[in-house]
Amino acid sequence: MPYHRRYHGDALQGYTKLDLEQRGAYTTILDLIYDAGGPIDNNERWLSGQLNCSLRKVRALLSDLLTMRKIFINSQGQISNHRCETEIENALKISRKRAESAMKPRRDDGDNARFRNKISDGEEQMQRNSSVIPEPEPYISNSSPSVGVAPEGEIDFSRPPLSSLTTSDRLIRALNGDGKGRQEMMSLIASNRLRRVRGLG
Repeated sequence: MPYHRRYHGDALQGYTKLDLEQRGAYTTILDLIYDAGGPIDNNERWLSGQLNCSLRKVRALLSDLLTMRKIFINSQGQISNHRCETEIENALKISRKRAESAMKPRRDDGDNARFRNKISDGEEQMQRNSSVIPEPEPYISNSSPSVGVAPEGEIDFSRPPLSSLTTSDRLIRALNGDGKGRQEMMSLIASNRLRRVRGLG
């Protein structure tokens, strides 16, 4: 899964007894578990590549994290973490519920339905289009001309980043009434929230 909710207070509390190396190994292992969508293989050679350290160091770090109960080995011999399993399961439940609610037919009953649809169409469409697991944005190099940097490495101030252009354009269209009104604003709010969530992750 490319995205997961992260509770900073819980993370900081969980790090209190870990030294710097243990924290690095722990967070990398958690990210590997989330990225795999579940437990990962207990392969020390592969982990040494992921952690960029020797096999001896990997063994010591795994031993420390197992002793402190930060990770555990499941019945299939894989490395896992209880909180990761809970968050992955919750994300899948929410995603399934949203998919089911999007498939349910809406009942229209005259004027009330038309009034309700005017108000709620934007919000419902936003819920249908949104997912608990957003897609990651592709990595864009800072040296790319498409993000406001000239090929020679100098900043090109005449071309602002694409993200600011699209946000500004949508906002201006919505404020001028040229867009879809409330639906356009709801879309802009949703994209800003998503960007903030990605920034915290």
